[in-house]
Amino acid sequence: NLAKQWMFYRIMALVVGTVLAVLTFFLISVRVIGNPEPSFYALAWMAHGYLFPIYVVATFMLSTKLKWSFSKTILIMLAGTVPLMSFFTERRVAKEVVDLN
Repeated sequence: NLAKQWMFYRIMALVVGTVLAVLTFFLISVRVIGNPEPSFYALAWMAHGYLFPIYVVATFMLSTKLKWSFSKTILIMLAGTVPLMSFFTERRVAKEVVDLN
């Protein structure tokens, strides 16, 4: 069902994007500014490591439903590795899904 796959992708894009943005903020705070590393820091990066493959699966499932090309699918998957990029791609995908309905 397109609606369920769309919602799964959307939730994962927002979760992965938010976690990556927050972790990047802390990364800059720790590495550049020299603030102490928060106690949850390593665990949060590990959580992102588990969330990202779920995002990849959600993207793949939606791509098969929307019949995306291989390169488009890969680029949208890679958006989850660039801070804030998953928010932009989620909006573009949202427009595509709305245009289908």
